[in-house]
Amino acid sequence: MKKLLKLIGIFFLIIGTIGIFLPLLPTVPFYILSAILLAKVSKREIVKLKRIPFAGKAIYNQIKKSVRYAKRWTTR
Repeated sequence: MKKLLKLIGIFFLIIGTIGIFLPLLPTVPFYILSAILLAKVSKREIVKLKRIPFAGKAIYNQIKKSVRYAKRWTTR
């Protein structure tokens, strides 16, 4: 199951990167989705995403925000 999640996460990361150059594909939703999927696989994958030169810190901050909101939704 972890290998499948990792493969799908990498697939969405590649599609998000292609979306930078093609105006028809949204970039940010694919990056967030890939970050969430890779976070479920292992924390080491999140560290790799954080090290992306241009968008790593923004992606990491977005993941932290989405995790906070997800916790609020599940606790209510």
